[in-house]
This record gives sequence, C-alpha cells and structure tokens, in this order.
Amino acid sequence: MNKETFGDRLLQLLKHKRWSQRKVSEALGISRTAVNKWTKGGMIDDANLERLAAFLDVDKIWLKYGEYYGSAEKDENQQLLARHINDFYLHESNQIVTWDWDILTDEVRYSDNVEQVYGMAIHSNDDFLSLMTEKSRDRLLAGYTKIIQNGGAHELDFKIHQNGESRWIKSRAAGVKGPNGKITKIVGISLDYTKQKKEEIALRQQHCFFEFFLQQQTELVVFMDQKGGIMASNCAAHQLDFLKLQAFLYQWAMDAAQALADIVSMGQGTLEYQGKSLQLSVGCDDSGRHFLMLKSLPDAWRES
Repeated sequence: MNKETFGDRLLQLLKHKRWSQRKVSEALGISRTAVNKWTKGGMIDDANLERLAAFLDVDKIWLKYGEYYGSAEKDENQQLLARHINDFYLHESNQIVTWDWDILTDEVRYSDNVEQVYGMAIHSNDDFLSLMTEKSRDRLLAGYTKIIQNGGAHELDFKIHQNGESRWIKSRAAGVKGPNGKITKIVGISLDYTKQKKEEIALRQQHCFFEFFLQQQTELVVFMDQKGGIMASNCAAHQLDFLKLQAFLYQWAMDAAQALADIVSMGQGTLEYQGKSLQLSVGCDDSGRHFLMLKSLPDAWRES
C-alpha cells in the first residue's frame, strides 16, 4: 500500500518549486498556520483543495490521494482497481461502499454495507439516482461520461435524502477497459462523510460571521482558539504583521495558560502581557463551537 500522504506530496511540491509555505498562504489568502497543518496531514476542504491544486498546477485528486489508475493504460481488473482506490480512503472512514457498473449490461454491484451507508438497498442505477437531486444527478452522469470518453478518475460530493434524513456522500470512480480496448466498466467507492461536511459548513458559516463582524470594528480584533491560533483578524486593516501577531499570541497562550483558562471559565476578562492590555471574551457559534475574541488598541502593537 502506498504510505505517502497528502502532506508528503505537498511538501515535495514546495521543495521542488522552491516555494515557501508563506508564498502559498499569500496566494490562497489564508494563514500560514493552515498551510503548515496541511503539510502535517491536516484536513483540507474541497474549495481550498481545488485552489491549491490550481496554484501548484497539479491534479487535485492526485494531490489529495496519490497515484490512481484511470486512463486504462494499466490493464487492471475492476476488483484490483476498486481495492487500490479504496486504500486511499481507509484512514478517513470505515463506512465505505465499493461498487462497479457494467456499461454494456447496465448491471451494478454494490458491497454488502450499501444499505448501511445509503439507507436503502441498491439494485440498479435508477435506485441510486433516485436518492439525489436533479442537479447532483446531472453532475454525476457528466462525470461518468468524462471517464468513458477520456479515462482518468472522477470525484464528486453529493447529498442524498432517505428515511427523513440527509447524508453527504463522497464518491470516486475510474474506468476499466474491456476486451474491445474501450472503457466498458466503471468501478469506485463511496463513503458517508456527513460529519466532515457538516464541519466544513459550520466552519464556513463561522468564518462568514467573523468577516462580517470584523468589518464593523475600529479596534484590533482577533478571533482565536484557546492555544492562540488565529482564526480570523483585522490585523491587515491596521497594517499589522500577521506572523508577528501569531507568534505573540502563541507565546502568550503558553505563558498565561492558567489565566487564560480562568477567563474562559468566566466568559470574559482582561490580561496584561508584555505591556499590552488584552480584552478577552468567549463566544459560541450556532454549532456550539467555542472561540475567543481579543480586542486591543492597534497602536499598542506598532513598533516604536
């Protein structure tokens, strides 16, 4: 099994291009901390994956999962191909469905756990397509068409509705050549990643709230976690160096860990550190996710 990870591939690309993590963070408009987490195996959402792959000029599926066989230049049978694709997902979820579709006969076969993941038994493509919206169906079928015509691999996220509940499914597929030298089968895997998708949506909503709030503020405002990691700030509007601010907050969170914990338990408070007065309050978003909001006068951070 290929042990190389997304973080390994990202580091290799940066080394090859002689690019710094800061260059990536500036190009994508995100913090260097986020890029550093990616290099260490941290999760990356689909939007940032697409932007990162475009910036690095590589295939996004390869970047996240590694080598894949889909151009049909490898004469693998569908069982081996499904197993190969499956290897890349084992670390993400244990609710994985393997499947294959014979284009010539329109026969589909699913692994025994399909009902557990999809909420119903799947005996045909019509059963499967009935679970999703028309927009998702069109995107999925367009992806399959692309595989048949051009080879390669296709990845799609879609939402299904069954038994009064909604689930997010991530599906990945690749083509297999038949005796005629053309792609006559599509094999792949699907996994339930509802929990991760809800997490992504909650983070986007939280970020939108942060950005809206920051636009109304004249003071320096920083949203962060309890370890000092910056989630959002208006430091750029005050022409303050993000990296210096982040380094300061990391050190402060370590040096004043107990005082910070006391403020978290009380909900708000003020701390003095290295000549700076830091007003802190604890917030909570709609998903129950807690964060810290720091307020301070911008002039206190400017170098004399």
